[in-house]
Amino acid sequence: MRRILIADQLIDGFNQTPIKNGVVIIQDEAIEAITTYDQIGNDPEGEIIKVPGGTIMPGFIEMHAHMHCSAEPEAYDQVISESNEELLMRSVEAVRETLISGVTTVRDLGSKNEIAFAVKKAVEERKINGPRLLVTGTPITTTAGHCNFFGSEADTADQVIAALRHQVKLGADYIKIMSTGGVFTPRSNVFAAQYTTDVLRLAVEDADRLGVRIAAHCHGTEGVINCAEAGIHNLIHSTWLSADPNEIWDYRPEIADTIAEKGLWVDPTIAIANIRIDKGIPFTDDELLSSAGLSDLEGRFAILKDMWDRGVKFVTGLDTGMSYVGFGDFAYTPQTMVEGMGISEMEAIICSTLSSAQCLGIDKETGTLEKNKSADILIVDGDPLADIRKLHDIDTIISQGQLIKRAGKVLI
Repeated sequence: MRRILIADQLIDGFNQTPIKNGVVIIQDEAIEAITTYDQIGNDPEGEIIKVPGGTIMPGFIEMHAHMHCSAEPEAYDQVISESNEELLMRSVEAVRETLISGVTTVRDLGSKNEIAFAVKKAVEERKINGPRLLVTGTPITTTAGHCNFFGSEADTADQVIAALRHQVKLGADYIKIMSTGGVFTPRSNVFAAQYTTDVLRLAVEDADRLGVRIAAHCHGTEGVINCAEAGIHNLIHSTWLSADPNEIWDYRPEIADTIAEKGLWVDPTIAIANIRIDKGIPFTDDELLSSAGLSDLEGRFAILKDMWDRGVKFVTGLDTGMSYVGFGDFAYTPQTMVEGMGISEMEAIICSTLSSAQCLGIDKETGTLEKNKSADILIVDGDPLADIRKLHDIDTIISQGQLIKRAGKVLI
């Protein structure tokens, strides 16, 4: 089927200046042409979708989802107690909700193998509705380490390599490893490293050999340093928490320089607190005490802006499925990049599209609007370059050529 999308401007994902009166022509699942309204003639062949005042842009790329988690306050209790059948039903709804928010590609960064691979297959076969899905399956963690309740426990270098190879054998698109503990896991230590630099380096070498990349969860500075020195392809959170109980942050600018020099990507999961602030969900005293990311947002944003200024490449992950982080909340990430870090609207949009596609290694397929690329396209109702919050207002969604939403109405 041929479709012609028309709006006041078009953001292609790689140029800093939008195209005025932009047009995208789609043939079946691919982009046939990028042009302008005055070039298509008075009666172009195909279905016309026109949004006056709108902005055409690439579909969002969500880099950090946990499809089998509920996003409810009881997310931890549910994920450790519910059956695989219950978790599978949650996941089917989660990927649909993700798609209808404008996310046309999502990386699930840690779910049970029985869930992740089954859902990916069902989406690919169009048995269920969902975005393009890349999965890690179970994350690699230490015994009693972060997310051990749905992870692959591995303590030694040999065990880590065996776990990595097993996930590749199952079909993992990316590997997830836990470099430090995390707040979602009782009794794990967010400040201390779970693996040494040498273990992580061996994992990177084996992943490179097998043609996959590794993402590593890291909160404490020790874990961040280990990831940077090992060359982990994608650092998740990169929170720089100090092991000194009298300090919040232990930011190391020289390590940020290393991350930039090596061309590693950072997913700062920057929007979690702002979602709750925007939605009016208060923080408990225990949450404020346990999370520096909640108690000192200004300090967190200052660190991230310094990393940005040093040339660190950022991608857009939300950590969906964690408590209060909904599967339809993606637009809070670029919003927080602009309002919190102070980068430009266009820079935040490029992080949400091209940069994230590059981190996933799928930028030849999606992430920008170019001829012959996958038709993963949004039309925003308004101008997100003037107001980044307009990214919450999606008029039209096309995912791999399939019309998902039109004139604000969900069609799936």
